Amino acid sequence: MPGMDATSSSSPTWRSGTAFLILLGLYLTVRGYHSFDGDQAYRFPILRRAQDLRLFASDPFVRAFERFNPHRGYLAVLDVVSRPAGLAAGVLALYVVTFAATCLGVARLARAVWSEQRSETGVVAIALVLIAAAGNIGTNHLFEPILLDRLVGFALGWVGLAAVVSSPRRGGWVAWGTIGLAGIFHPSVGLQLSMVLSGGWIAWWFLGMSEGVNGARFVGFLVGMGLAALPGAFVNLRHSELLTLGLSPERVRLLSAELQSPQHMIPHLWRLSQWVAWVCYPALGFVSLKTAIGTETPARRRVAVLIAVLLVGLGVAWLGIERWENLRLTLFQPFRMATVTRGLCVVLVAGHLVRLWETGSLVGRFRALLLTVGFAGDRLLAVVTVFEVAMAASDLAWVRSRRVSRTLIGGGFVFLAWGLVFLSRHDTASGHLPLFAVILTAPALHGFVSRRPASLIQHRLAYRLAAAWVVPLAALAANFVPEAGLSAEARGWRLGFVRRCRFAEIPVDDIERLAVWCRVHTPTDAVFIGPPGPKTFRLWSSRNLAFNRAGSPYAAEGLADWASRFADHVGVRGRPEALVAAYLQDRHGLENRYDGLSPDALSALARRQGAGYVIARTRAGAALIPLHTEGRYTVYVVTPPALASRGHE
Repeated sequence: MPGMDATSSSSPTWRSGTAFLILLGLYLTVRGYHSFDGDQAYRFPILRRAQDLRLFASDPFVRAFERFNPHRGYLAVLDVVSRPAGLAAGVLALYVVTFAATCLGVARLARAVWSEQRSETGVVAIALVLIAAAGNIGTNHLFEPILLDRLVGFALGWVGLAAVVSSPRRGGWVAWGTIGLAGIFHPSVGLQLSMVLSGGWIAWWFLGMSEGVNGARFVGFLVGMGLAALPGAFVNLRHSELLTLGLSPERVRLLSAELQSPQHMIPHLWRLSQWVAWVCYPALGFVSLKTAIGTETPARRRVAVLIAVLLVGLGVAWLGIERWENLRLTLFQPFRMATVTRGLCVVLVAGHLVRLWETGSLVGRFRALLLTVGFAGDRLLAVVTVFEVAMAASDLAWVRSRRVSRTLIGGGFVFLAWGLVFLSRHDTASGHLPLFAVILTAPALHGFVSRRPASLIQHRLAYRLAAAWVVPLAALAANFVPEAGLSAEARGWRLGFVRRCRFAEIPVDDIERLAVWCRVHTPTDAVFIGPPGPKTFRLWSSRNLAFNRAGSPYAAEGLADWASRFADHVGVRGRPEALVAAYLQDRHGLENRYDGLSPDALSALARRQGAGYVIARTRAGAALIPLHTEGRYTVYVVTPPALASRGHE
């Protein structure tokens, strides 16, 4: 925000492009880049199986995707982009393109919605998108430090949304193309975006907001949007009947929604603080609209209607999932569109934030800074929203009484002080720290910006660009510096940078290092069992893994087998309901049961699951023969039963 009120001879396009690069550098510095970790760790083996059929031939998770694979389009693109320079380089290139598409779409949307403001509003909107971690019901972030198919789908969706919102008459072609591509990468995201845009298009038409669109164009857009969703569905959703084939709807719902992905599917399992923070987005969007009365733009009205359409759709989705328990709707994961709602509200807030900053007053800039940091945490956003609503209400024209205005302002600051104390005592995300930092630094920052010579903006952008990329570039260098010959201190620094931004395939923890050893020293057809929690062993070892909690197939038959293996790993007997109840009550405690298994129990578990190798914490026993140790974990070969019994003698 510093620099919004300054002018420069440099072009707005140059400044915006440089600002986006600065934001990417800062994002990689703060959030990192976690390739070959998280969700990628169990999706990339599917790609490697397609590239080399010798791999994962006995892996139940990977083989389950040979019939039904909703990631087929995404993995096909990864296959193409990774062949010239390797998977790490290909994934990084696609991640940068995804960031660029997100910037292009969100910034264009912000400029259309706030056309009366400066072009920096688009940069502010992107900054808020990158900061926003609060209110992620359904656990789909606006942007993430890892390349995922849904992230690519959302990025393409922003480009399509921006095109249609900016110009309903000319934006249809762009929307059809981007939504169609989104469906190739992620079929559910593509279909949902198609439905949202179609619903918004119909609402705009009946409300008279479709400028220059006649009846033929109105019908043609809807037909085109339906056709755009077909390629993604054809590529990715073939044999989707396998999602429920062989299991009752009740059992599918139990295993998929409550055990496999409760964080994505079941609204009543999401934390109250997440819900409160999510509600803050439309509340702040409403405040932004009300304080902008008198300067309405067609695009702003269309975004407001689109948010209303999304809220109605999400309300119906909540009823369908929670009240009617519709299985197909639950598996469709419609609350992904809660993320789109958040993004549209952030675009509205960006204009409000810029307007506050450009007042030039200390209070206005203090409010802008609070809004900026508020999106970083659930409880923090709730406190900031109440404060901003009170302050915005005092600015509205209908508050003609000075006493009422002063009461609102005083009440807002009293609540802010109470919120600071509350967050310091109850917020596990330490939301009081950024709040306290803004309170301390806002006066000094205001004074510094007010005295800043406008002629320095171009040079300062260059300096900021260099500073923002210090850590990512150091991490890039560290990924290619060999560890051999480095001192202990230098190895520690290198590992820290590699952990922050994983630009190359370098193991960073015990499981990954052990997996790399297994890739070299065990046969390709070796089958392992290991702790349920860590996600990365299958990817880094290129070996078959009998079970991992995060690596679960979608088809009903594979899902039932995965749940059975899960119960076997953690020693839960009886019906699946017992496993689900234990999982929802204490997931980490349930997974840790594996670590308490004796060597005999681990050996028996391996035999039941067709494995010849065991990954476990270091322990002795005749049933397991240790092969190699990395930190906390050791790989064992399972002793044949006859030899194990002799060892006990």
